[in-house]
Amino acid sequence: MLSKRLSLLFLAVTFSASAQTPAQPLRLTLDDAIHMALGNGTQAELARSNEQMARIARSEAWSALMPQADAKLMQYSQSINLATFGFSLPGLPPVVGPFNVTDGQLSAAVQVFNFAALRHYQSLKSSAEASHYQTEQSENDVAAAVARLYLIAQRAQSQIDARQADVALFTRLLQTAQDEFKAGTGTRLDVAQGNVQLARARQALLIAQNDRQNATLALLNAIGADESRDVIFTALPSAPTTVPDLDPSLTTAKEHRPELRQATEQVRAAQLTVEAARARLLPSVSLDFEGDISGNRTNDLHWTRRIAANLGVPLFRADINANIARAKVMLHDAQTQLSQRQRDVEQDVRRSVMSLQNAESRVAVATESVTVAEEALTVAGDRRSAGYGSPVEVDRAQDAYRQAHEDLIAAQADAAAAQFDYEHATGGIRRYITNASTAAPEAKP
Repeated sequence: MLSKRLSLLFLAVTFSASAQTPAQPLRLTLDDAIHMALGNGTQAELARSNEQMARIARSEAWSALMPQADAKLMQYSQSINLATFGFSLPGLPPVVGPFNVTDGQLSAAVQVFNFAALRHYQSLKSSAEASHYQTEQSENDVAAAVARLYLIAQRAQSQIDARQADVALFTRLLQTAQDEFKAGTGTRLDVAQGNVQLARARQALLIAQNDRQNATLALLNAIGADESRDVIFTALPSAPTTVPDLDPSLTTAKEHRPELRQATEQVRAAQLTVEAARARLLPSVSLDFEGDISGNRTNDLHWTRRIAANLGVPLFRADINANIARAKVMLHDAQTQLSQRQRDVEQDVRRSVMSLQNAESRVAVATESVTVAEEALTVAGDRRSAGYGSPVEVDRAQDAYRQAHEDLIAAQADAAAAQFDYEHATGGIRRYITNASTAAPEAKP
């Protein structure tokens, strides 16, 4: 009994220790994040479901063109009222039976010529293709959104690294001010300003850490990962170095944007829907077959059959004209949407190219500003040590140094984000989805 209690106590302690063990950090590349978002995200999953529904509708339309066959076997007891059929036989009651009947039926039908059904199938086939491109569009949108979240988290991590460097720098400057004050070469004001600068750096570090935590939570939520885990970012995207030309970018977007392909297929589907509605005015030809083997007993079963060729000609169907008019309106709407999407794609490409140009200029200016701020801080410190400078000059140089680093981090992050916007605008972001399709389903810790 005691051994059982000790075993249970050991298991409880082991479980408690394992439950309190924090989850290991998640090493996450951009491809891993995109892959997990595509596998666990709601938007991509719903788009794939819509594509599957479109394929099912296409299969149903195709099955209507294929031969149909049914078989039925019945065994029943029946009585007949002869008076219902106008018979009155002397010596027989008006109701004959009941008697047993064994009946086996076989029926088949095939569409020989039905142009409306054929065009309807072709329309749904184009709709299925459009839904496939809609799935690609959703995947592109998910990849772009995850890339932005990844960059925001990366920027927050870079801010943490910069703020930690600032804390280390201002700690050394404070120590220098304290040493100078003790030696009699500095003032109490220098020490107070050093404390203020260090407090500002520590506050900025706390803000950066909070920003990183919020960005990490948003990213983990988007990719469907455990939000209690920390993330280690690897293979961080870099800022672009060149800006592509506008005309080749527009050509690439017209060839690869799934929205344009989807709109084109929707126009084709609408055109086929109009033709299908008009084809209902045409004759249709079908073949029917019915076979029946029946009898009162199994030894008197006899086979009968009927083969019919059907020619259907609509003489007056008021709903056909209404369906044609409705299909024409749908075609006009599809053509309007295609024109609008073409304009939207061109706008996206032009805007993304301008954003890349601005981002490239911002990175160059921010890099130069960091260099100047570092030199200015060094000069201010040397002047202060030599007794020529003032504490105000050093304080301003420190603020300029910190702000220059902040501007550089923001410029680099915005430049990387502009690169992803450009790839989303031209359809090139599909390469991240292709790379993610070969990645592991779960990034290793």
